[in-house]
Amino acid sequence: MPLHDLPYWTELYRETLMRYRDALMRKVATRLVKPRGQWPVEELIERCVAFTGNPAQIDRRLKELPAAGRQVLSLIAHSRQPRWRLGNLLEMLVALGHPADLQPMLDLLDAGLLCPILPPALQTLGQFEEWLARSGTADPTVFAHPSVATRAQAESLPFPVLPEAAVTDAPVREADGLEWPLRLTALWQQIASVPLRRTQGGDFFKRDLDRLREDPLLSAAPADSVFETRDSPLLGVALAEIEGIVRQDEGEIHAAALPTDWDSGLPRALESLYSALFQLRNWNPLDGGCFGDEQHGNPFPSAYLLLILVLLRQPEQTWCSVVDVEAWLLAHHPFWAAEDVRPSRRQPWVPSLLLGLAYDLRLIQATRDKGESWAVRLSPFGRWLLGTGEEPRLQPAHAQTLLVQPNLEIIVYRQGLTPALIARLGLFAAWKQIGSACTLQLEPHTVYRALEQGQSFETIKHTLEHHGARAIPTSVLDSLRTWADKRDRISVYGAACLLEFASPDDLNEAVARGLPAVRLGDRMALVANEDDIDFRHFRLTGTRDYSLPPEKCVTVEADGVSLTVDPTRSDLMLETELPRFAELVSGAPAGRRQYRLTPASLAAGRDGGLTPAGLDEWFHQRAGQFLPPAARLLLSGAQETPPALRRHLVLHVASEEMAEGLMQWPETRNLIFEQLGPTTLVVLEENREALVNKLGEIGIIVEVGPE
Repeated sequence: MPLHDLPYWTELYRETLMRYRDALMRKVATRLVKPRGQWPVEELIERCVAFTGNPAQIDRRLKELPAAGRQVLSLIAHSRQPRWRLGNLLEMLVALGHPADLQPMLDLLDAGLLCPILPPALQTLGQFEEWLARSGTADPTVFAHPSVATRAQAESLPFPVLPEAAVTDAPVREADGLEWPLRLTALWQQIASVPLRRTQGGDFFKRDLDRLREDPLLSAAPADSVFETRDSPLLGVALAEIEGIVRQDEGEIHAAALPTDWDSGLPRALESLYSALFQLRNWNPLDGGCFGDEQHGNPFPSAYLLLILVLLRQPEQTWCSVVDVEAWLLAHHPFWAAEDVRPSRRQPWVPSLLLGLAYDLRLIQATRDKGESWAVRLSPFGRWLLGTGEEPRLQPAHAQTLLVQPNLEIIVYRQGLTPALIARLGLFAAWKQIGSACTLQLEPHTVYRALEQGQSFETIKHTLEHHGARAIPTSVLDSLRTWADKRDRISVYGAACLLEFASPDDLNEAVARGLPAVRLGDRMALVANEDDIDFRHFRLTGTRDYSLPPEKCVTVEADGVSLTVDPTRSDLMLETELPRFAELVSGAPAGRRQYRLTPASLAAGRDGGLTPAGLDEWFHQRAGQFLPPAARLLLSGAQETPPALRRHLVLHVASEEMAEGLMQWPETRNLIFEQLGPTTLVVLEENREALVNKLGEIGIIVEVGPE
């Protein structure tokens, strides 16, 4: 069980206990710390928190538990993931032979050895049944403090010994564990360039989905592939969200930061990815990407842990047939063992999990049995991760693992890679190929990105020199120094006066007359000290205070896409805002500038990260109105449900009462497609004769107009 996040879980434990009402808190404390007096609730909370750091006291409480409760904590410890859904824990207990009963979990909650993840709306908790009832159809989530779960890790779990597979002399296959750090870094680079966008349903827009699935770095099979991992680009996004490599903000996924845990070496990086396996909700090895899969009863996380623990139960050097492992799971997991499970859910997926993701994470070793099928066993690293054996050495033996080419290409050999080096290289060079020998490309925008992340020319140079097998070519050093110097050539002014001229000629004339200005563009100039300007030589049309909110200076014309700028109220920021999504119109009235929203300009803005919400806010600030319907149509109309053009008959009636009667009467209601207005109804061509006859039965004669 990982102990490096103890402060986080300790604080969460304290915050959860503070939300227990007094009676519940005293009930929990009575079983957990057995107070001898009537202590204040605050003192009880602190004693319960201190309990998590007392191994002897934890062991005494564990001995008081029934076997099912200790096994729950042991399962959590083996997963190295303190947070679990209650339904998944119950599934694993049933697979181990216990009845489908929540009582073991309720006992752990009452004893303070398991805690609920309380929703923000539930400020205080009086009893755990209330929390379960408030969860509704959602699967409630619990957590165990790592110090508590770790003490239960040695608890015996009743997994079977499977038949030993007869293997051939084929070589034992074991991955190097670098595949997913490499892929996640490549994914981080892609999202850092252009964010991904989600629909309201939780899936990706088609353009972004295609971009993910067509990326060769994310979709190609690993260099040492044993079995295909389904929808690996979407698995990468799911892992990146759990690892904090990307973040979601208002329906968009942006790049965050590569994990600092990677600096601690490959075992720590793989440990984090292993624990993330049991939090996957938007991917599984049967369906691949399953967007918005937060529904009640996702059985895969519990199945993952059961599969791995079955292999842990086998003798250390014993091989097991993947078929036998799968058969045990399908027979004992309550979801797949149920008689009413759909045939589509019985499709084989265990080989994809064990020989795909688990193999890539270095949990599994694989070889061929005598029937040319796959046999597996836990790797030494996998056994250490699950709490048995010593930590294996996974660090590379050689630091010099890359070559820098004169064409700015970097060739990296995997034998010397570490997650920390992968992250550092990914900051300033673009991954172009991931294989036995990986390639990266130094580019201006990647170096600028690294500089923005706190790197410098010296740190980039040191990384390439320290890990390089040869000296860095002079041309490459010159390019790196040039790109770094360009970014460093930035002047910072504590205060300044910005001047915007009506035309480039006016600016040239002002400079010729002696204006002490620094040119910022063809019509803009900066003067460091306003006192140096002789305003007698200028005719000012307006002044701006940029510490105030943006000025409303844009008029939206009647067509909804033409924007007229008022020069007396506009500012320099508008010069950078409008070109993002609008095109300058030539031939505008004298003294005014006009822009027009076009499909091309809005598409460019959308590709640059512009959203309807962001553009709507801009119109509020600059035009004082909502985003015009025509502009919204051009920006996001293609993402809406496609309109349909149909040919219908329109029935005009004499009054609203007659229209309502026709919509209500069962004999005519099914013959009317929809109501257009108070006295107009739509009728399908095939229902025309039936409606005329039905109205004739009640004495209403329908006049049929010309075709």
